[in-house]
Amino acid sequence: MGDGVLKFVHISKNYYLGFSLIGILAFAIQEVPYIIMPLINPESNPIMNMQNEMKWIDTVQGIFGVLSMVLLMMLVRDDVPLFSVSTARERAFLSLAICMIVINFIGWAFYYTGHQYGWLIVISQFAVVPLYYLFFGLWKNNYPLVGSATIFFIIHTVNGYMNFIVEK
Repeated sequence: MGDGVLKFVHISKNYYLGFSLIGILAFAIQEVPYIIMPLINPESNPIMNMQNEMKWIDTVQGIFGVLSMVLLMMLVRDDVPLFSVSTARERAFLSLAICMIVINFIGWAFYYTGHQYGWLIVISQFAVVPLYYLFFGLWKNNYPLVGSATIFFIIHTVNGYMNFIVEK
């Protein structure tokens, strides 16, 4: 547990099913806008009132969104330190993950203040969250997360585009 992970089941090579404390923290950080939403109670809330006409997109998005969250928090490697920025690669991917969550928070600030523009919502609420998971996965060498987050990015961004850009 000194490395910030609890390992329960060996899956393959260096991957274990367990709990990643830094993965749980990364997930919790991403959830902050949803946690404070009831306190802000935005006058208009199109994201939470979204109705998808194509149910399969909702289903696939949900599957890969949940899978990405589970892999973020519960797939751990025994050969990756809890927190490392010792290589240029690690610094780059951690920096990109931080940039994605900052863009997300800025987007939520605009959203909560009534600036709910289609492209801004698609980029800052739909595209950057899966990219946050993807870059976090690359930082932690969690390649199943990278794969899941890539599919989640495509489907989530398409869903946002269809709901906030395409004229209905």
